[in-house]
Amino acid sequence: MSIGPGQVAILSGIVFAIGAFGLVSRRDAFGLLTSLAVLLLASVIAFAGFTAVRGGSLGPPQGEVVALAALVVCAAEILIGAALVALLRRRRESLDTDEYVDVEADPR
Repeated sequence: MSIGPGQVAILSGIVFAIGAFGLVSRRDAFGLLTSLAVLLLASVIAFAGFTAVRGGSLGPPQGEVVALAALVVCAAEILIGAALVALLRRRRESLDTDEYVDVEADPR
């Protein structure tokens, strides 16, 4: 059984929707970071899947290269984000993102 472009698009869309729901519904910083990684994973699935559907593994590897670059960017984002969240955790004693907002409205 072969996988078609519609199935790749549906899978990528479902993974993207899960990540978007996580971004909207989560309040802790690690949850937001994880949801953002899931969003990026949806694009990796789309790039690799559409490349596999188009030409298989013997065709030009542009999709795989873009997917690999996106995975590297995602890994770097997670490492930097985790370091920032750990720093915020030490300073604020909480992971709730509502506590990080200290901006007051300018009454001009």
